[in-house]
Amino acid sequence: MKNKQFCLLTLISSGLLIQASVSASPLVSIGDNADIFFNGSSSLRWSSNIFRDETGEVDDLIWTVSPGFELNVGRGASNTDLSISTRYDVLRYQDISRMNVELFHIRAVGSYQGSRLDLNGSVAFDENKSSSGLNNVANDLIEYDTTSADVNGEYRLSPKFSFGSGFSFSSQEYSTYTERFADREKVTVPLDVFYELTPKVDLSFGATYSVTDVDATLLNPNGDYTQESFFYNFGARGNLLPKLTGSFKVGYRTKDTDRAGADEDGMLGLNASLVWAMTPKLTTTLGLSRDFGVGGEGGATEVSKINLSSSYSINSYFAASASLGYALRDYTDSNQEDDQYNAGLRLSYSPNQYWSFSTGYTYSENSSNRVGSSYEDHTLDLTATLRY
Repeated sequence: MKNKQFCLLTLISSGLLIQASVSASPLVSIGDNADIFFNGSSSLRWSSNIFRDETGEVDDLIWTVSPGFELNVGRGASNTDLSISTRYDVLRYQDISRMNVELFHIRAVGSYQGSRLDLNGSVAFDENKSSSGLNNVANDLIEYDTTSADVNGEYRLSPKFSFGSGFSFSSQEYSTYTERFADREKVTVPLDVFYELTPKVDLSFGATYSVTDVDATLLNPNGDYTQESFFYNFGARGNLLPKLTGSFKVGYRTKDTDRAGADEDGMLGLNASLVWAMTPKLTTTLGLSRDFGVGGEGGATEVSKINLSSSYSINSYFAASASLGYALRDYTDSNQEDDQYNAGLRLSYSPNQYWSFSTGYTYSENSSNRVGSSYEDHTLDLTATLRY
């Protein structure tokens, strides 16, 4: 019976994609400066551990259809650009139909470039239904909404000096299991001074202030609390080496909270994003971070992450990529410690500017000393994307 259902889903998915290629609306231009695109995708994904449970793993096949649209404003008109994209995910599970869900996403991104001032910003809203090492329950997925907004600017004071600042906001609000998982809001304000060391490299000196408001839950009986953090840092950006570009900041982070019984804390802080162009076809990206955080149930954490990914352009049609990641999450209010691992391989095929097809494998693991928080998951997927 499962094999018949799998074949039926595959045929339906293929038919939908063929129909989209034939009947999709053409590119729409509004005047000389605005374009509307259709962005759609369909995928089949198999997961060995849908609920990411430590025991009693349940596998299933998920079919996802994601129609969406993108509006671009500012093409060739001025030094201002705006892009608004929206997507509606329809997820259908082969066996566990009670997990079927529709999820809405919308995002706006804008930028401005002047003679001295550069600005960029974004606003996004996403509906989610998933589980991870931060928040998971037995035999179910957690529903929550995320909202984010940020504005960053840089003003050139002189040929050698520039000043950068901004504002970012993020929130996470749970729709299910609200008595267990803690809603939170975070505001971050960076302040940086950049000095041009060479025409290709800038040095940076700065500080970043962050404040996080966390709501109370049954597992967080001390009530609502606020966590404040400062990151004093120095770093560099630009073409750091002949084949190495990117930026890094290293320094000291402090944390203070009004939570009962919590003490002021400090640690080494780090943010880095580096790209190594090993060959014209092979590129490797390294990401590093060390920061304070908040767990799904509202507990304070110290989080260290490293992510390594490589992409290889086989030819004008095919590309391959691989990724490795590790995160250490130390809960400072308890003895819980989580080690998270992930690895993936992907092959992509783009026959033209409209269509893209890909397949991949992902391995995820959370190793925790808390009972019920560890899991392993293997995922395989086939995805087709149309942009027109």
